[in-house]
Amino acid sequence: LCGIPMTDLRDNRSYPTILIGSQCWLAKNLNYGTMISSASTQDDNCVVEKYCPGDMASGCATFGGFYQWDELMAFDASPGAQGLCPPGWHVPAVAEWLTLLNYYGQQSQAGLSLKAPAPGGFNALLSGILYQNNTWALLSGGVSATFFWTSTASGALQAVSHGLNNLNASVSDYPANRGNGMAVRCLHD
Repeated sequence: LCGIPMTDLRDNRSYPTILIGSQCWLAKNLNYGTMISSASTQDDNCVVEKYCPGDMASGCATFGGFYQWDELMAFDASPGAQGLCPPGWHVPAVAEWLTLLNYYGQQSQAGLSLKAPAPGGFNALLSGILYQNNTWALLSGGVSATFFWTSTASGALQAVSHGLNNLNASVSDYPANRGNGMAVRCLHD
């Protein structure tokens, strides 16, 4: 049933979905949890916490929630874990992101299709990043970007993320500090 909206039964929030190749993705960033100040750390405290750009609920309404990696993964470092994604969905691992990028031919050009605003598209918005509960960056100005977590750890303090920006067509992948606040796109199981 990919291509029709999916309702997250935990909070009744609706998300568009898109079939890309053989994968079914949310076509909006996950926006689940309770907003906390971007100056606070997301803790393992039985409360699902998220950051919103500008520390305003309207930031999450536009861009979705931002999560530190451990919170996003529900403190389970297993690649492909459900994490905070709705039941039946999971945080995609690096290999699943590579399947997505390869669908568009190559990683150096995939950003064009992923950023393209189109009905039924992936529609990645350039929503920035929260660095270490300290600074919102890359929201506007000369360089605007967005970053998506994967469920693949990179050592004890980092996890692999994918980034897109307004300057080129490529999609970067790099180990990012788990304390950064980034968006996620969930993938159907």
